Amino acid sequence: MTSANSFSMVQKTIDILSYLANNPSGAKLSKIAADLEYPKTTVHDILKTLLSNNFIQYVNPDKKIYIIGARVYTMGITYLESSNLLRVAKPYLTLLADKYEKTTFIAKRSNDRAFCIYKYASIHADASTGTIGDQKLLHSTSIGKCYLAFDPDAAPLIDSIELPLFTPYTITSREQLKANIEEIRRLGYSWEQRESHELMACLAAPLFSKKSMVATISMTGLYNENEDFAAQGSEIAQLANIISQQLDESDP
Repeated sequence: MTSANSFSMVQKTIDILSYLANNPSGAKLSKIAADLEYPKTTVHDILKTLLSNNFIQYVNPDKKIYIIGARVYTMGITYLESSNLLRVAKPYLTLLADKYEKTTFIAKRSNDRAFCIYKYASIHADASTGTIGDQKLLHSTSIGKCYLAFDPDAAPLIDSIELPLFTPYTITSREQLKANIEEIRRLGYSWEQRESHELMACLAAPLFSKKSMVATISMTGLYNENEDFAAQGSEIAQLANIISQQLDESDP
């Protein structure tokens, strides 16, 4: 293989990974090849190599639907560990999780999904759900609704995303979701009470840098109707403001 051909294959591999990163629901070989205008045989060979090295995986093995794999997330986390966002936010999230004996997260958005890039679980946490790289729907999670409320690029998705039912508490009405988003904007934090998992509750708040939303922070634990979610939500919103201010100060 000539060097020119080698470069071409590398570029096609990058294009395929980028394509899947921008299509978190996944795609079939034929769809990838058609959208990128690459030969199916070339795409097949690249997908086979990426799959065997865990850079991609099947979301549905029977239908051969491909999504970004765990190894890409692992490499991304290695980069994020050295990023300013994690350096600033981690100490605060550690203290918050230990204070309430819960689990804290940092999450980013990719199209109609949010995915976790950092997790800290208190040693006394009553439950620890979710892992780094997990993708979350926007309508049923606090981190997702946080993006719908505070990220101008995500807000239009309120009118187009699917609203599947996960528990009796999941919001499946678009009007109810819009009302919930308006309340979230008013309060400055979002919440999820048994909407994606019947045993869990979560609070989240947006992080900004240079006036652009860059991530969310969240805190998750078992649902307890006696907890003061309003006080905890206010606290995580204040914490997000502190982190956002430090992100601006440390990133001229």
